[in-house]
Amino acid sequence: MTQEQLASALDLDPMTISRFERGVTLPSLLTLQQIAGVFGATMAQMLDSEPAPATSHAVAVERLMRGFDEDERDFVLEMLRRYRRLRRRK
Repeated sequence: MTQEQLASALDLDPMTISRFERGVTLPSLLTLQQIAGVFGATMAQMLDSEPAPATSHAVAVERLMRGFDEDERDFVLEMLRRYRRLRRRK
């Protein structure tokens, strides 16, 4: 499901979904409940999971980026994308 599709299902702006994904803002409990409904899950199912090892890296990066403004976050993501492209060329 794309951000646009989820935004449409929740009657939200797609940028709001993007901000949730990037950790810039957090959804309200009502919005979390609506998201769970879209995916056919309960809030308990959505909130009751331990991060997988790969996800723990994402959590660590997110924690390091707390306090960054949106431009700084975009910069970090762009640097990671460039690094990944360079690694693929090798």
